[in-house]
Amino acid sequence: MMSIEVKSNIGSIKAKVKAGKAKMIPAVTEAVIEYGNIYVRVDQGQLEESSYIKSQPEKGLAVWDTPYAKRMYYTGTPSRDVNPQASLMWADKGVKKHKKELDKVAQNAFGKGMG
Repeated sequence: MMSIEVKSNIGSIKAKVKAGKAKMIPAVTEAVIEYGNIYVRVDQGQLEESSYIKSQPEKGLAVWDTPYAKRMYYTGTPSRDVNPQASLMWADKGVKKHKKELDKVAQNAFGKGMG
């Protein structure tokens, strides 16, 4: 009878998973910002612009930061003059409408990070 010995290097596996995660988080966060901005309210563009300035993709933070951002996110009726797809809760809508694309971004980035 032939015997087989299997050795696993847990340290190497953990390092690859950590590298995959490190690539995936900023990629997914940037995609969330892009998809959210498809549905963001636009008046003068400051709200959309704030997402590129205030977000921290490397930390997984997508942020729309203006003095009125929170109020605009949850209340009112979005004007569709500039952005016909404007919506309340634009980031949530972007994630829900583009779930398959976000999953693909996550999978691709994680795979690249693992090497």
